[in-house]
Amino acid sequence: MDQVKQFMDNWLRHRNVLEKLIETIGDEHVSFKPWDGAMALGELVLHTVYWNDTFISLLKTGQFEAPEISDCQTMKEVRQKVSELTEKTKDSFASLNDEVLEAEFTFLNFPGTGRTFLTMMYDHEIHHKGQLFVYARLIGVKDLPFFRDYK
Repeated sequence: MDQVKQFMDNWLRHRNVLEKLIETIGDEHVSFKPWDGAMALGELVLHTVYWNDTFISLLKTGQFEAPEISDCQTMKEVRQKVSELTEKTKDSFASLNDEVLEAEFTFLNFPGTGRTFLTMMYDHEIHHKGQLFVYARLIGVKDLPFFRDYK
């Protein structure tokens, strides 16, 4: 299996769980913030999926473009955006080859290889998914999916 495909498969194992996690959250919690200044729950989900797509787009096009994050009012809208962006990111990911891993890119004045940015994207997903697990517990979700899909 090529290395980019392994990165994508590992990322999807976390994204699949993110999708399961947000299925447990009702519309009444889309604006939940655990403290003043925190991202709202729906906003944090969208931040995660939009920025991860930005990392892949950087590797695909060589250009950094900050995402224009949608404003969703319901968890149904959030789930729809997650689904759309997951498919878009998967398609972009699948178009990459292993040569991109050693190519040089710059992200917000930070230079690195494609491998560096794929690792950052992966870590970004995990970091924010962990926060979302805490948010879910704080709003009373009792039955959470396992943190990573191991199938």
